[in-house]
Amino acid sequence: MTIGAHITSDNIEQNKLLEALMQVAHNNTDTKIIFFAEKVIADLPSNCVQTTITPQPKNKLLLYYWYNYKLPKLLTANNVDAFIGNSGLPISVLNTKSFLFLNNMQFLKENKLFFKKQFSTAVSTSYKILVTDDLIADALNNKFENTAAKTEKLYFNVNLGKAQFTFSEKEAFKETNTEGFDYYLFPVNATSAQHLLVVLKAFSQLKKWQKTAIKLLLLFENEIDENLLPDFKNYKYKNDVVLLKQTTENNEIVTAAAFSFIFLADYYTFDSVHAAFFYNVPVIAAKTTANELFFTTAVAYTATTVADLALQMQLIYKNETYKNSLTHLASSYLEKYDSNKASKKLYEFVTN
Repeated sequence: MTIGAHITSDNIEQNKLLEALMQVAHNNTDTKIIFFAEKVIADLPSNCVQTTITPQPKNKLLLYYWYNYKLPKLLTANNVDAFIGNSGLPISVLNTKSFLFLNNMQFLKENKLFFKKQFSTAVSTSYKILVTDDLIADALNNKFENTAAKTEKLYFNVNLGKAQFTFSEKEAFKETNTEGFDYYLFPVNATSAQHLLVVLKAFSQLKKWQKTAIKLLLLFENEIDENLLPDFKNYKYKNDVVLLKQTTENNEIVTAAAFSFIFLADYYTFDSVHAAFFYNVPVIAAKTTANELFFTTAVAYTATTVADLALQMQLIYKNETYKNSLTHLASSYLEKYDSNKASKKLYEFVTN
């Protein structure tokens, strides 16, 4: 069995398709895997080889020409039985099954008509479509008819550092940043920033209800921008609001030490919720179709209104049973994310 795979990624070391096929290679030493990639892949197993794409396609149109004029010859010359690509482009080679691998929804948002048609062709001609989450599968099946039967879901481990923090380490972080008090964590990024005022007002409402010393930590993805907080100097509870810039050093501990995590962002930052799940931090998430499909019962849902968010914050604060049930459901949710199982399933799909 010879498998060919085109690996395209800005961060190739984090590529899910590469991760899966490396595992396949280790588990099936009689299977040969040929990687086609623009960047050199390090530490390949003995049953893997790489064909580096040169010159590197500088845009998608040049990659399209490579797919149509160079790739077919390479697949035929190497007697490739199955080809897996994550570029969203189709191939047409006799005696070679093609598989489409999707780990994000960027192809479903393609604006250029030519590449929309190419993706549509790839969807229709692929033997199977391999996706890495339920949301991609749902969006794909809503956009293209008759794809559900050949769409398969592969749940890979979330790329978290998964550092283990002791109780003392988490307490030390709180001593340094929140005067030792518990805190609600709200990450501020391009999509969540629009909800900052709702979060601040909900926090004010919680304070009125509970008379608590708990803090609100606003974690800014980039530089701390107080322009996003109009009239913050007059905010009644500003002394209980901590502004912190996200860094490599604090990225995990800030989540691990949180009392609760407020998620009002979008699909592309779902990994931050998985991190909260891993550290047993209950999550309050916006009640959206995407979140409900992706997280099912593992989070507390809220409308993006002051009243609803404040109520969820209070429930987690006052009701220990409710808080514990959320972390239990989140832990169960993470169990399906298993890269070893995903790699085995991928191999079964390709070889059957």
